[in-house]
Amino acid sequence: MDATFRKYSVLQNKYLNTKTMKKFKTNLLYILTSILITSCSNEPFDQLTIEKIEANSELFNSLKNISENQTDGKEQVCITFVYPFNVYLYDNDSIVVDSRIIGNNREFIEVLEATNQEGAIGLSYPISSILENGDTITIQNNTELKEVIKACIESEIINYCNGLLEEQNCVWKITSLTENKNYNKSLLDFYQDGTGVFYDKGTAHRTSWISLFIEEKLHVNIHLEGTSETAQDWNFNWKAIIIDENTIEISNENDKYLIQKECNVENSCDYVEFRECQTEASEEISEFIFENYKDCIISLQENVTNPLDVSLTFFETYQNALQEINILNSSSYQNTSNPQVIFVNIKNTNTDESNLIRIVLYVDPCII
Repeated sequence: MDATFRKYSVLQNKYLNTKTMKKFKTNLLYILTSILITSCSNEPFDQLTIEKIEANSELFNSLKNISENQTDGKEQVCITFVYPFNVYLYDNDSIVVDSRIIGNNREFIEVLEATNQEGAIGLSYPISSILENGDTITIQNNTELKEVIKACIESEIINYCNGLLEEQNCVWKITSLTENKNYNKSLLDFYQDGTGVFYDKGTAHRTSWISLFIEEKLHVNIHLEGTSETAQDWNFNWKAIIIDENTIEISNENDKYLIQKECNVENSCDYVEFRECQTEASEEISEFIFENYKDCIISLQENVTNPLDVSLTFFETYQNALQEINILNSSSYQNTSNPQVIFVNIKNTNTDESNLIRIVLYVDPCII
C-alpha cells in the first residue's frame, strides 16, 4: 500500500477519535455504505471489473474505522453512494468465490467485521456517486475511491477546524513551546468571515485566516496586515494539530505554539477588544464610551510611569490618526461596522512623543 495513503490514514484516525467527530464518522458511514453497482449480480465473476481490498490494507482499515459507529444513514455529507451494492468474497487462493448484495448499513458492518486479517473483499467498478453540489461522478478503481474518501475527510476536518476557531465570544491565548516567548501574552480572535484580530502588546492587528491542507497535513494560514515585525513573525502557513476542542498546536520551521480557547471574556485588560450590547433600535450597533477604556489601554503600554502624563485620542482611520484630524468624541461613539478597528494616539504630554495602536470594538447580540 502506498505511503501517501498510509500517512493520510494516520491523520484520519486521529481526528475520527475525538468525540466531536463522531457525527462525521456516522455521516461518512452512510457515504461509504450507499454504493450503487450498475453490473448485474448474476454475471460470472471473471467478466466483472473487481478490485480487491486487502483486510490489512489502509483502504480497508479506513472503511472499517468509519463503520464502527452504526448509523441509519439519514444525513448526507460531501459525497453520496446509493444502495444496493455487491461485495465480493475471496477464498484462501485469492479467487472470487461468492458475492453478497448489501442492502443496508448493518449488513455492510457485518461483512467488514467477518473478514479476518488475512482476508479481503472486492468491489466492482465503475461506481456512480453524487457530490454535495449535486454533480454526478464515476469512480473507476480503488485509487479513485481513496481520493474521494480523502477529499471528503479533508473537507470535514477543515469544517471542524473552522468551527473551533470561529466560535463566537471566544479568543485564543498564545503560549510558546520554544524559547521565543515574545508572544506569550498575545491573543488571536478569528471571525466567521475569514478575518480576525491579532492582539499584541496593547495593539490590534487586522488579520485574515483560512484552514487548508498542504501535503496531506492540516494548516492554518494566518496573515497580518502590514510589514511590521509582528506580521513578519506570523504570516505563515502554520501546521495545525488539534489536541482537543479547546487546544490547537501550530508550528512552522522555527516556532511552535499552543493556542488555547477562552470564551465569554469580559471587557478587561487582557486584550484590546471592547464589547458592548447592541441597541434595541438596530442590530450590530451600540454606543461605546472611550473614556471607560483609557485606564485599560494605558496599563498595556510599556514605559508609562505616570498615567497622568498620557493623553489618548481616538480616530476612525490610520491617516486621521497620523494627522490628528477628525478626533472622535470619547464620551460617546456609535460604531459603523461590527467588528470595527479604532486607532488610538497615545501621547506623552511631557515629551510630546506619540504611539499609535489599534483597538477593536465588538457589538454583542444582547439587548441593553
